[in-house]
Formats: sequence, structure tokens, C-alpha cells
Amino acid sequence: MDIAIITIGDEILTGRTLDYNSHWIAKRITGLGFNVKLKLSVQDNINEIVDALNYSKNKGVELIITTGGLGPTPGDVTFEAVAKFADKRLVLDKRALEMVKERYLTLYQLGFVESPEITKSREKMAKIPEGSIPFYNPIGVAPGILLHLDSLKIISLPGVPSEMMYLLEMILPLLGSGGGVTRIRETTVLEGDESKLSRIFEKIMKEIPQVYLKSYPLGFGEVVKMRVIGIAKGSNIEEAERYLNQAFELLEMYFIRHKEKKKGFSSD
Repeated sequence: MDIAIITIGDEILTGRTLDYNSHWIAKRITGLGFNVKLKLSVQDNINEIVDALNYSKNKGVELIITTGGLGPTPGDVTFEAVAKFADKRLVLDKRALEMVKERYLTLYQLGFVESPEITKSREKMAKIPEGSIPFYNPIGVAPGILLHLDSLKIISLPGVPSEMMYLLEMILPLLGSGGGVTRIRETTVLEGDESKLSRIFEKIMKEIPQVYLKSYPLGFGEVVKMRVIGIAKGSNIEEAERYLNQAFELLEMYFIRHKEKKKGFSSD
């Protein structure tokens, strides 16, 4: 399943907030066998969010995950944007409203808010695109949602990382299989010529197409190490690990053949 991740918030684009959410989602969902096709960051603006949703859909993704913009302020417009994109009404959902009421009652009893009253701004968090499934948020307040369209699913999550992570774990079981599992492994090689590594990678990936290899330079000067990352997909963990083993054995054999094992290869 191909996926797009859209992080929403002016604070992300101005650099005031680090976009940890897209990093965590990508790592979590890739490990389940899903394929993250693109990541986007946009302002708290309805039209910008709709444009990002349309762009993602046109790229052929089957799932879009958004984070941010679910709160009670006027700038939190994600639900409204999703409704506009999906050509759905924005409705006050009874289930979502009960979730919001329960959270504010709890927060009031704990002394975190002055009143449990559901004001218009608080009620706003329960207005979701028609047909959405709301998910209770026991860490914050705003519910997350899952919306099924014809050939596309949309998950909208809060921007606070702890809330995002909890709600995503609640929704993931409803998505089915990502088409196998993904395993990742790293090593370092003492090789300063990345173009040379690229040719080796091409040969390995041609022989084992289930594996993708990528290198990143580490250090400068006379001694330059390369960080090698291998990503393998398989129908199960054992199969993916087998592909990784084969790929890294071939990589190591290259250095053995060139009599560079001791000075040129070290596993992390």
C-alpha cells in the first residue's frame, strides 16, 4: 500500500517545531510493509491542505495520513479541509462529541480546566467529515478519524506526538496488511568513493531485487566511511531477514575479494 504523510502547521514551516511526526510515522508504517511514497508539510490553510490532499491522490497513494490542525482554535482547519477534499459535509458527530465531553469532564475533575462546559470552540473538535470513524483520544482531547473513500483512506491525527502515536496504533489494525514486512539494517564501510559503492549496489540489487541499498558519507578528510543502509521487503520477517543477509554477505565478499576486509568492513 502506497502512503502519503501530510504534516500541517505554520510552526513546522517556520522551523519553530521539529517535524518529528512524519519521521515517526514513516518509520513505524514502513516496518509494517507499507510504502511511504511522499511526505508534505503545509500551512494551517484549508486550500493548502486540499491542494496537498489532491496532489497525494494524484500520485496514486491508497492512504493519506495527516497530523495537526484538529484543535479548538480558528486556525485548526484540517477536518474542514478533508471534508472539502472528499466532498463531504462537516457534521457534528455524536460519537466524537461524547469523546470530547468525556475528556473535558476528566480534565475538570483533575483540575486541569476550570469548567467541563462544551463551548463552541470545544464542540468544534467533534465536527468531522460525514462518514468518518472517530477515535477516542485519552491523552489529549481532539479525536482522530479514519475516512474511507472509494479507493483512498484518510487518517487525520492530532499534531502532539504522544497523541498522534497513540491514535495511530489504535487505527493501524483496521488497515489490514501492508503487503508484507520491511526490515532495515546498517553497516559502515571504509570507502571514500560513493560512485564505486553505487556500482556495487546496482549489482547486488539486480541479484536481490527485494533489497534496496543506500549510502551516506560519514566524516571528511583522508578517512571517509560510508554508512550503508539496507532495506528489504518480504512476506514475513524471516524472508526479509534472509534477503538482508544475502545482500550484506555479497557486500562483504566484495571487500574480501579486494583484500580490504580488515581495513574496509565493519558491522554495526
